[in-house]
Amino acid sequence: MRKKTLWQLILSVVMVAIFVTLAVASAEAVLGLNVPKTETIQLNDGRWQETFYTVSQKRITTGKRNDDGNWTGDVTIKWTGGSYGYTEECTMVDGKRFFLSTTTYNYSDANGPIKREAWYLNDELMPKLKAAHGIMENVSSFQVLGDTYPWHLSSLVACGFDSSYVQDYLDTLDILLNSYEFEAEEFNNYYEDVLNTLEDTPYDSIIVLNSDLFLYQGLQEIKKSELRLAVIDHYNSEGNSIFNIISTTYPGYLLSLNDSGVVNQDFEKFCQDLDDSLTSYGPLDKEDPFFIDSIDSRLFRALYSILAVELPSSSLANPSLKSIALTYDKKDVRNIYHLINYNLKPLSIKLTSSEVATMVVSFMLMQFIEGDIIRNVVREAYFTKKGLISIPTVATVFLRNVSATSVTLQGYVIKDGGSAVTSRGISWANFYNPTINDNSVTSETGTGEFAVTLTGLTEGTTYYARAYATNSKGTRYGNCINFTAAVPTDIVDNKVFTQVFTIYPNPASGSTAFSFQLESSETLVLNILNMKGQKVFHHDLGRLPQGINQVTLNLSELDNGVYNCQLTNGTTKITRKLVIAH
Repeated sequence: MRKKTLWQLILSVVMVAIFVTLAVASAEAVLGLNVPKTETIQLNDGRWQETFYTVSQKRITTGKRNDDGNWTGDVTIKWTGGSYGYTEECTMVDGKRFFLSTTTYNYSDANGPIKREAWYLNDELMPKLKAAHGIMENVSSFQVLGDTYPWHLSSLVACGFDSSYVQDYLDTLDILLNSYEFEAEEFNNYYEDVLNTLEDTPYDSIIVLNSDLFLYQGLQEIKKSELRLAVIDHYNSEGNSIFNIISTTYPGYLLSLNDSGVVNQDFEKFCQDLDDSLTSYGPLDKEDPFFIDSIDSRLFRALYSILAVELPSSSLANPSLKSIALTYDKKDVRNIYHLINYNLKPLSIKLTSSEVATMVVSFMLMQFIEGDIIRNVVREAYFTKKGLISIPTVATVFLRNVSATSVTLQGYVIKDGGSAVTSRGISWANFYNPTINDNSVTSETGTGEFAVTLTGLTEGTTYYARAYATNSKGTRYGNCINFTAAVPTDIVDNKVFTQVFTIYPNPASGSTAFSFQLESSETLVLNILNMKGQKVFHHDLGRLPQGINQVTLNLSELDNGVYNCQLTNGTTKITRKLVIAH
């Protein structure tokens, strides 16, 4: 019984941290627990600023948010304080780094402040494209961290742990894990045992810090929850039921619940209870800047209500909850791995809404644990050294509308998982997270980038698509994007730039990113022309290297309207339409 109550309390901690908004008190006030503090405000220019506090530092993220509340477009991340702080300027899509990231550190060398550039796809460092890497017996967790998530390593360093200390810590994890008899399914148990061993050593401080970073990153992962997206759609559609939205837009989510023993009838009853709870809170103003935050807050409260978890007062007057709260520490959040397994046992034939809610939240927490970057890199190194093959890593990017009924999408196979990629392509449908069993277009094999054109679309219809890659272990999908089939805004004059030229955001109002790929090193100029053919903007880009390049420019001085953006090397050019809307 205590384990179940502890599960509900940890569940409460995570859900409070996710849905903390102006309408909900802080997690410390609600549950009396020491969880990282986050503050979010809207700036006068319409951008958002989020401050995340760790034990010793704070991270300030500034930029725009999309309709789902995720960072999008030009985003600045600043770790303040200390000589190892830094400012990162990057482009984000759905809260993930895509393409160029420029980091300026607080320290300098003889040439001035240290700057480093990196190219990312879906938050993972874009590697030099090569054939299947095979099994690397000597790979270390620190190597995987630097090769995949250097931004996370920079975060640890900014909080006072230099890279050599982080390497020593990860090397220690590797050594202790390798002392166990290898059983893949026991990795999480081994990892927890190792962390428990190290908590009474000088490494305890980095373990605590990483728990805070894990919690924050996990909350970003939960924003992709299909239930959350369906609830947002519910408010935007003004009356469409959550069950109907999930059945039509997120059918894959419903199938996953079915596979876990939740039948449609029980889930529909849960959705009706969720609808009723949300309705009881009254209407929301879509023009309110905190519209999405209010939806999150209401979803949190509704789930509490359905789960039948008492929301204690700040005094934690309930003795049993108070005693459990006093025994809580950050490793309980890490142990969510085991608690999820505990709650995903085969379910009874007839489920109550509370039982369905437990399953729904378990699904959310399965996404949450993907935010544990250190555990992820340690697992990858551990399995790689043991000779295990993993499924590939993939990312998806929208390129352009070709016609009113066709679009071109790009996929990237970032890692092959240790086995040759035998199939890759784009899966698409008119619902979220399509698979190769729906519609798909293949594009050769191997790692690297590829592009496919989808045809036969219906103009004005919204579609969803994601890249996929298959090796001997299985198939993995990339991030899901959506687009609307429409009359193209792009004009391609020739193929000197391999037809890869994107502008983001578009429509734009200020800082605008131009991403393009070169077949060879070129000296380029960017001109912007109004619809009369008059040049209104000129920028000499200089000589740029072969491959993907990105340039961010401030276009705030341009008037509202439609423009042609031309990249040219003097003899050939490629043109894209740009809309300015202040």
